[in-house]
Amino acid sequence: MVIDLTKPLKLPKAFTDRLRTLDELCRKHYHLESMFKYSCVLELVKDIDKHCSERKVVGIHYTRAIPEQIKERGLLVRNGSEIRNTFLTEHGHRFSLNEIDFIKSCWSDFFTEEYCPARDKRIFFNFTEVALGNSGSKFLIGLYGGEQVMMCFDFDDSIGMKLSEIGKPLLIRCALNPSKVKTFTEYPWGKILVSSYHKLINPEACIFDQDGYQSIAVTKDDIVNIEVLPE
Repeated sequence: MVIDLTKPLKLPKAFTDRLRTLDELCRKHYHLESMFKYSCVLELVKDIDKHCSERKVVGIHYTRAIPEQIKERGLLVRNGSEIRNTFLTEHGHRFSLNEIDFIKSCWSDFFTEEYCPARDKRIFFNFTEVALGNSGSKFLIGLYGGEQVMMCFDFDDSIGMKLSEIGKPLLIRCALNPSKVKTFTEYPWGKILVSSYHKLINPEACIFDQDGYQSIAVTKDDIVNIEVLPE
């Protein structure tokens, strides 16, 4: 079973019944954290989190890529130098020799020994679509290759213009094993699901999401779906 953290009403009835008892609190509060002082909320978060941890959850990966490659390969785990070398092998013909020299120079300056360990061999995810449309996702879906390729460039420079012509803007939903995903908060799955319910009851509420990453590949069988986003 794969749990979509944005769809709390698809949880088992025992959980949805408990969620409905929170409706009055949801209407009064705009931030999930302010509801944690109520034991009924925190206990529900913990119980839902445990339920999710024993199953799989949907992780959302934003990128600009070639959909057919994702369908064939899944999402691969590679270090940055491998990603950049593959990019030049597959797409170097799109750039002049001077542009390639410039690209390599920018990469050399940006991808330092201090930067690389935080990004190498990691696939990053969100768990709701709240990030869609913000400045971070704009670059991820607008410029080809992910952060390991496009971080040095912008939409209005000559390199960025060419990067924006490769691939398609994609939202990729993946079935993830929670035990393999590193997040940065306690009880992440329970918090996101309760927050999603909070938003259903109180449209003005702030949705809670969490960045996460894993260091194992997402196989093609664990790709739930690939959505091509509008340009």
